[in-house]
Amino acid sequence: MEKSANRFIWHYVKIFKWALLMLTACVIVRQVANTIEPYFLAKIYNTVIEKQGSDNYWNEVIFYAGIMAIITLSATLISEASMFIVARFVPKIKTIVIKDVFEDVNKQSISFFTNEMTGNISHKVGLLANNTTDFLNACFEVLHMVTRVLATIAVLTWVSWYYTLFVIIWIAIVVLISCKLGEIRRNCSRESGKMSSAANAVIVDSISNYSEIKSFANFKFEKINLLKSLRQLRRAETREKKIMGWIRIAQQLVSILSLVAFVFFSIFMLKIGKTDTTQFIYVNTVFLNSSYLAFQMSWIYNNISKMYGNVVSALDTLAVDPEIVDKKDAKVLKTKKANIRIKDVTFGYQNRNKLFKCLNVDIKAGEKVGLVGLSGSGKSSFVKLISRYYDIDSGSIMINGTDIRDITQESLHKHIATIPQDVCLFNRTLLENIRYGNVDASDRQVEVAAKKAFADIFIKKFKDGYKTKVGDRGIILSGGERQRIAIARAILKNAPILIFDEATSALDSQSETHIQQSLKNLMKGKTVLAIAHRLSTLREMDRILVFDKGKIVEKGNHDELLQKNGLYAKLYKMQVDGFMGNQI
Repeated sequence: MEKSANRFIWHYVKIFKWALLMLTACVIVRQVANTIEPYFLAKIYNTVIEKQGSDNYWNEVIFYAGIMAIITLSATLISEASMFIVARFVPKIKTIVIKDVFEDVNKQSISFFTNEMTGNISHKVGLLANNTTDFLNACFEVLHMVTRVLATIAVLTWVSWYYTLFVIIWIAIVVLISCKLGEIRRNCSRESGKMSSAANAVIVDSISNYSEIKSFANFKFEKINLLKSLRQLRRAETREKKIMGWIRIAQQLVSILSLVAFVFFSIFMLKIGKTDTTQFIYVNTVFLNSSYLAFQMSWIYNNISKMYGNVVSALDTLAVDPEIVDKKDAKVLKTKKANIRIKDVTFGYQNRNKLFKCLNVDIKAGEKVGLVGLSGSGKSSFVKLISRYYDIDSGSIMINGTDIRDITQESLHKHIATIPQDVCLFNRTLLENIRYGNVDASDRQVEVAAKKAFADIFIKKFKDGYKTKVGDRGIILSGGERQRIAIARAILKNAPILIFDEATSALDSQSETHIQQSLKNLMKGKTVLAIAHRLSTLREMDRILVFDKGKIVEKGNHDELLQKNGLYAKLYKMQVDGFMGNQI
């Protein structure tokens, strides 16, 4: 995505250049016709005043009226043609902008989404799409007016270069005032845009976590938090409105003074014989229209400044380089067996001390490895590095001998199925949520996966069955039901690497018994990494890695680690005694 607002907008101008050129041609022809039209009206007035009662009086009036009617009809048809072009292409531009921005945002690294609030991101996407299309529309409005003003200058030059000199001085004054005030408004618009996004983000964040607000009875706190953002938004928008008021006053004053000055100037030109009656009527009619257009043009210019400021504000948030990108020659991973080797890995999050230093682990294809440790010991970071959610500082992580940095991220993620503790579901049907594991799967395959995960039991209880919408983040389902959907997804995906983050933690004992057998079948031939909070679930693991402050301090299976009487045995005993739960 282009970081510069100019290059970003120009990118879409080039895509639709032929449509925009046709629209430009329509605008120019229409405005030239609109400028010529008053001349024949002036000729009619002059004929009525000077030739009334002559032999060819009506012939001249009808002739000039006919020409004026033809010009007016042509201008109207061209105007309608331009509207059809706008109706055909402007919505298309908007959808393409949204599609492109959506693709770029989804290429971002996970740190982008942890640093930015979801509501702010979604607001900026809409802001960017709307203001890009509005900016292009406004530019064509300006083109209408600029063409009309240039045509006016040409007409006035034809009558007398004195008029041209007057108009050039007048335009210079309007442009200088508009540019100066537009720059002030653009800065105000950027600030109000930021404040609007911040307030929107607070609203989305509160709505997304409404259950927490209710459970902690913190509605007043959230209201105060929102009011702080709204106060900042109000101050920014109030300042912008005040600036707009001064802009309107300045524009009105310039327009009125220029119109009065031009009328007196044209009277003077008529008096000294430099202008005849037809030209007097014509130039005053043309200038009156142009004076209004100049005011409108400067007004639209200020709106363009606001739109441009919003585009800049949105790009400041969205147009950032992803921290993790594929190499140009990155390979597509294709394997059914995955051997993982972590060699001399050093890693630390930004602005933090190093979590891992020279970490070395070998995991054979088909091996089931459990990960244990206190909160913050490095378990989750370990699996995130294998998924390449973050890049390591040094060392290498290899799958079947190939560094994951030499593999496309998409193909890497297709070979990893994750069953998290906190399952994320889309506000879609149960069928669509399970099929997310393999979007090409048939309905029958989805149902088979659901049965293997024992999700079919509760799905059939819903009136609409698999067609039931689960609500925002799966709100209509219990924690255990959401986990069974996640397990069904993993079954359907059938990836060679499985990552479990306490996949059965939200299940009741009866459901867990059924699920454990399904997981055993699922894990056959797969390389498994299981983060466990309930250590009793690790009995089936081939090997257990015990983490402490970023180091692997113990290795072995469940029984071997208990015999060592080290950290694992201590954690296990404390959990059995009921002193520790999900702290590990």
